[in-house]
Amino acid sequence: MPTAIKISAPDWCFLKAGIEPAKHYAKLKTIGYDAVEMVAPENRAAAVAAGLKVLNLSAPGMGKGLNHRENHGELLPQIRACIAQAAAAGIPHVIVFSGNRAGQPDAEGQATCVAALRALAPDAAKAGVTLVFEMLNGFDHGDYQADRSAYGFAVARAVASPNVRVLYDIYHMARMGDDPAGDVTTNLDLVVHLHCAETPKRTVPQAYGAVRYGELARVITAAGYTGYWGMEFLPGEDLYGELAQAAASVRAAQAAKA
Repeated sequence: MPTAIKISAPDWCFLKAGIEPAKHYAKLKTIGYDAVEMVAPENRAAAVAAGLKVLNLSAPGMGKGLNHRENHGELLPQIRACIAQAAAAGIPHVIVFSGNRAGQPDAEGQATCVAALRALAPDAAKAGVTLVFEMLNGFDHGDYQADRSAYGFAVARAVASPNVRVLYDIYHMARMGDDPAGDVTTNLDLVVHLHCAETPKRTVPQAYGAVRYGELARVITAAGYTGYWGMEFLPGEDLYGELAQAAASVRAAQAAKA
């Protein structure tokens, strides 16, 4: 039996104004999606009713982040509140960020992120929630500090908690010239979620595009990855057609083994 490839879709890029949430979630289920991400509290029941798992919510700190100690007094209570919210709703992951450099050396920012996440890890463990640290590219997020895969993996390894892992965004890291296949397979113990889009314009993923998602999915799945593949791209006019195409781009690996 081929390994099942599970697909998710974040609300922020697909649930647009004027789209009824219940109909959107039902359509996602029909075209082969298994889960949704970053769902507003008022929409979570509709997602679950459609048969979709709600995977994560996003904590504050993308700009003013954990990499600066002076932000910890404000951010740590907010992230603890996100952990509690996720636990109450049965959501397994809370996405966390480094924040912008603001002139700070990377080594200093890493150490400060580690200190913050070590302080938060016991809260996450008690709640049964995993904090997932996300790296972003330096083109779309000009001053974001965790702009390479090595930064995020170093932070997660230093925290050394099973409740602190990495969200690896293939689009972001491919834009920075990193090697998604090598990064994920080498650090498989740290990667619990993937995000996908074509590079450089964050369009619908292609099985054999600039990022060859069909081959990438084959390699990563063969290495033992069992998490979700999140389709996080900027759609054109054919929203559900592109969402179906995106799912097919990574499931090409599954179909080839069937």
